[in-house]
Formats: sequence, structure tokens, C-alpha cells
Amino acid sequence: MPDEKKPNPCAVIAEDAFAAAPQRDPELVEKILNDPRMHDHKDGFLSCIQCGVCTSGCPAARFTEYVPREIARRALEGDVTLLTDDSVWYCFSCYTCQSRCPRHNSVAVINQVIRSLQVESGYAHKHVEMFAEWCGNFYDKGMGGDPHQLFPAVADAWGEKWASYMDHLLEIRAELGLGDLYPPDGVVKEVQTIMDETGFGERLRKVREGGAESE
Repeated sequence: MPDEKKPNPCAVIAEDAFAAAPQRDPELVEKILNDPRMHDHKDGFLSCIQCGVCTSGCPAARFTEYVPREIARRALEGDVTLLTDDSVWYCFSCYTCQSRCPRHNSVAVINQVIRSLQVESGYAHKHVEMFAEWCGNFYDKGMGGDPHQLFPAVADAWGEKWASYMDHLLEIRAELGLGDLYPPDGVVKEVQTIMDETGFGERLRKVREGGAESE
């Protein structure tokens, strides 16, 4: 009988002798793998070679502490500290990492899964509560809009003309004969049904309540 095939030592990422070993959870790896958004990236995720190409081309990595290569490694290890890592919110899903990865991995998609898990746990409410107004508007009227917290900065960048336009948007639309800004009631009800069936409505409620508690 031939000897059993020995495991490849190069296939295991070496531990950092000077850092505390991360708390690993195999279920976290399974959650990432089984998320529908990872459908086209499972093989790439499992075969990440830590080449760093994702990081070298990442715009967010140039200006923040966000490191795509580290996110990929920690996700593959099931490092539970990802569930309280704020750096994943610096990714703005430009997909440069995905387009350049030689293994067809996508750290952008991994981030989306981790963010969802952070929102579900309640940890990430601080990152998404400013968008609750937009989401609430989408639920109530079938159409979103820019969070009002952003208006002062946008007005400074685009000038008084933009601010005046936003203040009189409905009047301008009426003058141009563009009709109602929002979708009809039937469409709104369809949107609400989708949001309720997918659990989005309940998630929105929790984010709103979390924001109220922090005020």
C-alpha cells in the first residue's frame, strides 16, 4: 500500500508568531461561501494565493487602513473579528480587485457578505443609519433619495443653484409637465411586498430604532 498523500505545507497560511491567533469559526466561512452573491467566486475564494494584486489596485487601500488581501485571508480563516471590523466599509465596490484577481476571487463581494452579517448582528447600524431615511422613503413611496445629512456638503460643492433646485423640485417638475415624482400606489405596494418578504422591512425598523437609541 502506498503511503497516504501528505498535505501540502504551502497550502496553509503561516501563523504570525508575534500576533495573537485569531478566533476562528468554520461557520463564518460557510456563511460566506453559501451566500448567493458568492456564486461565481467560490472557487476563487477557496484558492486565494495571497498575491496582493487586489490590494495593489484598490483605490480605498491607498488612503485608508483597508487591506483587501488581509480581508480575503481572514475570511478564508473564518476570523470572527471581521464581524466587528470597520475597515470593510471603506470598500465602495468598484470591483477592481475582482477584475484583477488571477484566481477570480472578489474581495468586494466578500465585503458585501460581511457587511450584511454586521448589519444583522446590529454592529453596523452606525454605518447604515444615515441611509435609513433613504430606505424608509423607498419603502413608503417606492423611490429613494439622497440622505439629507449629505445635503450641506453637496450644496457646498455644487453651489446655490443646486440647493434652490432641490427646494423647488416638485414645482419645477409641475411646470415642465413631468407628472408625479413618485410611482403609483400599486407599484409602491409591490415594492413593500418584496421588502417585507425578504426581511428588509424588519431590518430597516431595527436600524431606525438603533439610531433613535443613540441620539
